[in-house]
Amino acid sequence: MSMSVLFGVALIVIAAAFWNYRSRTKKTIDQLSVRVEAEKRNVRELAVLNDISSLLYKDLDEMSTIETIVDKSKDLIKAEASALLLLKDNKVAGLYTSIGNMPDLMDQPAGIFSRVMSEGMPLRLSGLKDKEDLPWLKGLTDSQSLSIRNLLIVPLILRDEIIGEIALINRTGGGEFTDDDEDLLLTLGFHSSFALEKARMHQEAMKLATTDGLTGLNNHRTFQERLEVEIARSKRFDHKLSLLMIDIDYFKKFNDNYGHCVGDEVLRRVACLLAESTRNIDFAARYGGEEFVLILPETTNEGAILTAERIRGAIAKRKMSIDGKDLSVTVSIGAASFPEDATDREMLIERADNALYSAKKSGRNRVVAYKDIVADY
Repeated sequence: MSMSVLFGVALIVIAAAFWNYRSRTKKTIDQLSVRVEAEKRNVRELAVLNDISSLLYKDLDEMSTIETIVDKSKDLIKAEASALLLLKDNKVAGLYTSIGNMPDLMDQPAGIFSRVMSEGMPLRLSGLKDKEDLPWLKGLTDSQSLSIRNLLIVPLILRDEIIGEIALINRTGGGEFTDDDEDLLLTLGFHSSFALEKARMHQEAMKLATTDGLTGLNNHRTFQERLEVEIARSKRFDHKLSLLMIDIDYFKKFNDNYGHCVGDEVLRRVACLLAESTRNIDFAARYGGEEFVLILPETTNEGAILTAERIRGAIAKRKMSIDGKDLSVTVSIGAASFPEDATDREMLIERADNALYSAKKSGRNRVVAYKDIVADY
């Protein structure tokens, strides 16, 4: 065989080996690229999950925790919408979504939500046709113009009890939810369950610390703090502020005649009437014993007197049936206003207390304003 032929054969062999090497190298590079992209995605998802977990355990406000779960679950798994269903005693305690209100049919666990609740297992559905397959989504699709293609729902489990569910609607980009998505949402659900419990426990602890155990109203310390804040706000915005001090008439005799259990119930009933007679911006508290206080932001002295008379009249007219006895009580009320009667918290309390003393001294079951005491001198 001639040298030229041998050289040609060698070139063919080398070329074949080169193309084979190139093909194998490209395949290896492609595989590595896929693995690198998968690892990048995993790192990103773990970083986002870590950030979410930090937010969940850091925030002690229940509503903020709920909003974090709703928003971040959608962002973490790239869904078009998300929802958080909270349960208590197998009934809906709250439903929160990233796109507004869910339909009225979701007032009780129904359909797929009920299925996840009963089985305690994640659920993935694809190829849905909205109202044909999921009639309970009628209303959501109508109001939000959202076409339901697929769903991923996982239970929130805390100590073997299902406390809620997280639902994701439609994978962004038109794809379907995957096994990895389900695992990731289950991990988020695990953290969410404990974060919700922590937020609820904190909220309960704060309630115990700020409320009066007998009446359920705010306690004395909380009242003092709130009054300081309201006075500062009134100074800043040049608003009026009034304070009512309310005392149940002859309460000691009432306790002596009927006993402390009946007396405690009267305190609860008066507290309830007081709460019913106030606006959302008002602040009612038990001052101590049979005394209550009511902070009236943005209220003039005249407005405070009208409110006090309404409260006094409502309490005097209310018959209380306690332990088979039809009882009634009256209250005396003192009113003082900022800045007309006082320039700081201590002075405002003192002036309202002086007005209350005058109301009791002048016959009880009446309202007296501090400015009227001053006018008498």
